[in-house]
Amino acid sequence: MRIYENNFAYELEQVVDPATQVKTVWRYNLYMVRPVDQKLSSGEAATIAEAEKLAKKQITKLTKAEPREEESAA
Repeated sequence: MRIYENNFAYELEQVVDPATQVKTVWRYNLYMVRPVDQKLSSGEAATIAEAEKLAKKQITKLTKAEPREEESAA
């Protein structure tokens, strides 16, 4: 499932070990969705809550670093 926040989105998925079929870690994938869909990064965490927290933390950093439209219009 993809969760959207402003110009970014993240997906959470539980990784399954192909040899044992045991669910291991949670992976998040981070995307920029505007102007085009582009994968920025991914990472893993032990729980879904940790994976979501890490994804949101990266989105916060990217949002702060993103140039604002008001600044570019001036």
